[in-house]
Amino acid sequence: MSKSYRVLIVEDEFRAREELKVLLAGFPELEVVGEAADLVQADRLCKGLRPDLVFCDVMLPGGTSFDWLIRLEKVDFDLIFTTSHQEFAIQAFRLAAVDYLLKPLDKKEVEDAVRRFLDRKTDQGKPVQQLIQNLQLPRERSKMALPTMSGLQFVEIREITRCESDNTYTTFFLKGKQKVLVSKTLKEVETILEPYGFYRVHNSHLINLDEVTEYLKGEGGQVKLSDGSTVDVSRRRKEEFLERVRSF
Repeated sequence: MSKSYRVLIVEDEFRAREELKVLLAGFPELEVVGEAADLVQADRLCKGLRPDLVFCDVMLPGGTSFDWLIRLEKVDFDLIFTTSHQEFAIQAFRLAAVDYLLKPLDKKEVEDAVRRFLDRKTDQGKPVQQLIQNLQLPRERSKMALPTMSGLQFVEIREITRCESDNTYTTFFLKGKQKVLVSKTLKEVETILEPYGFYRVHNSHLINLDEVTEYLKGEGGQVKLSDGSTVDVSRRRKEEFLERVRSF
């Protein structure tokens, strides 16, 4: 099977580059065409090799990969972050990147990220370009790029009422009764939305605390939201949830 997509690895640690190449070897659709150990090399190789997908560490010699992306005149590739720094703007990165993988890399997580890239390669939008725009937006104007079967749908975060898990997929419930199904786990979505006033009340449910209208007592209880829906609260999350809504 011929290789279809060109991959560039931007990583300053040699061992990490070798590990990633081993993990990617199982995908005949991918061809690693270059490796960069710093942002100067990354800039040069991107212009010369024109990759379809870039695996990129966050903290690199010469600055952050995020600074580098903003400086680029044109971003026409997809991107997966690989980093040890979970706290480093993870919410913003996940707004549009294919994925955000924490080191040490997990084989299944890498495989899942690659499959997401392959699944959405037919999309017409440029997700990394939207990523850059997202980071330049003030918080009150922040949008989220939702990858759908037909492309990308951009929604205002404040328009999201709740999210519901279905294994590796998540349904976004928006104001106006609209629903959007995306290929992301609820854990991934929680990482993005938690700083914006969202709380995971149950393994299957993430809610916008601004949209809570009533809490009903019970073993864990239930919350009613502004769209008329009722969501269960798990017993182990009950006290923390009540504490959150009291202080919200």
